[in-house]
Amino acid sequence: MPMRFFIIEIVKGVEIHVFFETVQGLLVRFVVKLVHKYRDKFYEIIRFESAHNCPHKDILDIDGSVKRKVWFEMLDNKQALDMAIQDLKDNYEMYLERYEKWLKK
Repeated sequence: MPMRFFIIEIVKGVEIHVFFETVQGLLVRFVVKLVHKYRDKFYEIIRFESAHNCPHKDILDIDGSVKRKVWFEMLDNKQALDMAIQDLKDNYEMYLERYEKWLKK
């Protein structure tokens, strides 16, 4: 089962971490995270994953707990992985702005 990991640096202090596992060429598991360094601490802001047998997005609170889940039942793991990476590239500024507001509360 080949497992892979890579990082996409968006801007200084903001990265997308991508983990995935394949079996005989089939994507069986993945996690994609938006990670932000804020005041010398790293925060996981959004996480897309294939856990619970269905691709979904976890919107995380500042303590790391899940505030809300968004399910993607209509996507297979490969489609969801590609969508997750593109979503984070396209929308990281919005996710960061919302998260930083939560940090300042």
